[in-house]
Amino acid sequence: METYSEREVPPGADPLTRQLLRQMVAGCLRLEPAELPDDDEDLVDHGLDSISTMRLISAWHRRGIEVGFPELMARPTLGHWWTLLSQERSPRTP
Repeated sequence: METYSEREVPPGADPLTRQLLRQMVAGCLRLEPAELPDDDEDLVDHGLDSISTMRLISAWHRRGIEVGFPELMARPTLGHWWTLLSQERSPRTP
């Protein structure tokens, strides 16, 4: 099963939104977005593992969003992740 995090992001892709974040995380957890826990619940308790997290990070890096594993896993909740990912970030330089 292909998930959002395993696809290449095409040029001109929609920007990361809270809804897309939920879709990407749900894909990694093999859930429907509506089945995800509340924004303040620990994703690890709902099946998130380090490999899935690294896949998500890779997908976000392809979108020019620089975020690291330690930042995400310090508080693995959808709410915290959205706060980190939605901050103004400069695109990576090749």
